[in-house]
Amino acid sequence: MWLLIPTAFFLTASVLAVKFKESICDTIAMTGAMQILALYLLAVIGEMRAIYVIALLIIAFFVLIIYAEHCIKEASLASKVVNINSKKRVFRRCLKVFFKPSVITFILVLTAVTYLTKDQIFTWWDDINFWSSDAKQLFYLNRFPGKYGNVSPEFGDYPPVTSLFKWVFLQISPGRYIEGLQFAGYFALNAVFLMPLVKAVRDKLSAPATLLAFMVPGIVNGIIFYGTPADITMGIIYGALLYAIWDKRDHASLFYYGRIALYAAVLFLTKSVGIEWALFALLFYFMLGYKERGIIFASLFSASFYGSWLLFCLINRRVAKATGLGIKMATGSYSVPANALDKARYFFLGLWTMPMHADHNITFDLPIGAVIILIFAAFIVMVKEGIIAREQAKPIGIFLLISAIISHAIIFIAHISLFQAEDQYLDAFAMTNSIARYGAPFTIGGIYLLAGMAFTKARRYEKLSEKSDDPDNNKKALLIYIAFAAFVLLTTDYKGMYKYLAGYRTELAENKTYNGDMIDDGGEMFIEAVYGHRDLWGHRVLNLRSGESNHWVHDTYISKEASPVPAVYDTLTETDTAATICEKISSSHAEYLFAEAPSVGEETMAETFNTITEGEEYFKFWKIYRIEKSGNDIKLYPVYLY
Repeated sequence: MWLLIPTAFFLTASVLAVKFKESICDTIAMTGAMQILALYLLAVIGEMRAIYVIALLIIAFFVLIIYAEHCIKEASLASKVVNINSKKRVFRRCLKVFFKPSVITFILVLTAVTYLTKDQIFTWWDDINFWSSDAKQLFYLNRFPGKYGNVSPEFGDYPPVTSLFKWVFLQISPGRYIEGLQFAGYFALNAVFLMPLVKAVRDKLSAPATLLAFMVPGIVNGIIFYGTPADITMGIIYGALLYAIWDKRDHASLFYYGRIALYAAVLFLTKSVGIEWALFALLFYFMLGYKERGIIFASLFSASFYGSWLLFCLINRRVAKATGLGIKMATGSYSVPANALDKARYFFLGLWTMPMHADHNITFDLPIGAVIILIFAAFIVMVKEGIIAREQAKPIGIFLLISAIISHAIIFIAHISLFQAEDQYLDAFAMTNSIARYGAPFTIGGIYLLAGMAFTKARRYEKLSEKSDDPDNNKKALLIYIAFAAFVLLTTDYKGMYKYLAGYRTELAENKTYNGDMIDDGGEMFIEAVYGHRDLWGHRVLNLRSGESNHWVHDTYISKEASPVPAVYDTLTETDTAATICEKISSSHAEYLFAEAPSVGEETMAETFNTITEGEEYFKFWKIYRIEKSGNDIKLYPVYLY
């Protein structure tokens, strides 16, 4: 059943490549974008599994084209839809564009990564806090949860692209949740949008070029080898969008602006700050001197998806903690923290003195500043060598400079505003990891754009050589390929790749034990109480915890395991009364309640709960209760889940 999705995916990419006479590397990314947007709309209406129906319809439509082409002699359906004459049949041409070395490499690498990472577990804090829990909830619900139903309420309005693509790979095992498949989904998402980078590379070199393209993200960040950060994905999509904007020559207007619209829509839905990079991309379009109406359509199309997401979040009360903090700051309640100068110093040190790879790579460990310098150095060389046209040199150079300054200024401002309470950034190494991650759209995007332009020029050199028999043009093309290969091979993260594919197994048992130990006894009893009960999926449960109030780290691990049941937490204290308990319940917006037994005064606290409990049974701790509100009145009803 799952194979319907990739089959329809590659059929769509092949047909688009044939229809528009474009590289399948381009149409793979476009098809990936269409699949993401389709899943997004299906998740909104609560029917994600309808993607199988869509896939089946695509396959049936393709078969219909083949049938019509063979059976209808005059003006066949295929000739109308795919514009193929009787001498070149659609199936044959689709096979031809599909069986490219780059596509075969893409499939083989993705298959290998899926197999090798299937036993991996999440250890990175942000995955445990949101990214993995969110995808897990989608797997069980097959839709976005309703009001107050998301498993990570502090990150409610975080856009869903990575989770949607992970959902596709989690469907490989539809009957059992396998955490490691999320890593395959994340890799596939990045790989899909890296494919356009190699579209200009000739077939003989496209397989190694594809492998090198997959290594590019490892140049600027090692988190991708043990986590699934959306920032890196955002950087890849941003790079694909910049390259798509620049690559206007010899493309039909529908294809050119359709590609921009699709990439921009996905960029908006990858992370909240995607809007920043979408605006940079729009600036790039105008700086290149393009002024066509198609950009209005592309902008409205992509912005409508982001607008729909914001509206969906507003309706379902999905507001992230950072969003709320940002709103407060924007309304004038922000003051510069006392450690702002210290953070500025560590920001400088993190930018220029520390390597980006936390695992200390076996080749060059470049600091962020060095990569930025290399991007501008490569740009200057490309202008001097004629790889970048003189008339485009000034706008592209100014754009890179403006986007570098503004984006890194925004990152610094974030560290003294949104992250002002996070003292871990008073350290150069921690600051390096943060800048490399949040600045990835500039670094990866810049590398992507320049490499794509260089490969396009290399292909033109090769075509000139074929026409004129001039070996110098072939040498120029070869030098471009060698320069790109040398840069990637000397700077990418080999230790990270090894750990990602095989090395993680040496620490797997230890990591599982650590994750398990982070769930305390009360957390285990909560997970046991909610486990497997579909009625609780997507319905918020308030867990009133006993003991110390500082239990939020443990709560995060509990929430990950409890997903798809969304849990929020508060502390039950000895001084709580029926009124204060009702206040905690009301402010939590929960539909169900679970309370841990206090270590002192259990009977007294049970009596307190009993005053708001309906039914003949006495209130019991460690049990699920349904919350019913009538005005200011709150009542608890026992839930019999078995």
